Amino acid sequence: MRLDRSTCTSRLVEADFGVLGTVDAEWGVHLVPVVFVVVGDRLAIPIDVVKSKSTTSLRRKANVADDPRASLLVDHRSGDWERLWWVRADLQASTPGDVPWREVLAESYPPYRRPESILDVMAFDIVELTGWTAS
Repeated sequence: MRLDRSTCTSRLVEADFGVLGTVDAEWGVHLVPVVFVVVGDRLAIPIDVVKSKSTTSLRRKANVADDPRASLLVDHRSGDWERLWWVRADLQASTPGDVPWREVLAESYPPYRRPESILDVMAFDIVELTGWTAS
């Protein structure tokens, strides 16, 4: 059953993490699990030093610089298939604007309360929300 925009929005806002999809010109779709926050019709994903990385020059940033389209998928999985649902946010890269993303991220994720934990923020406009539920 298709979810309405209001339900999609509330499930997106309540999600702890999602999977970001960007387009790699050579390899096609590039998927990576991420944390994020939503403010209105905007969404931000941090580039941090909390989780270990081999580099902070991340493929997702390069992909978005080449093609500003992206998608974020959040879902609920369960052995009870009647409880399954997913929400996809189609995104367009944008500038951070006047939203205090670092503060919003720190409110949602305690590791980001240390100012040096976030190196950068990828900001997006939410272009479309779609969702589905089994029940």
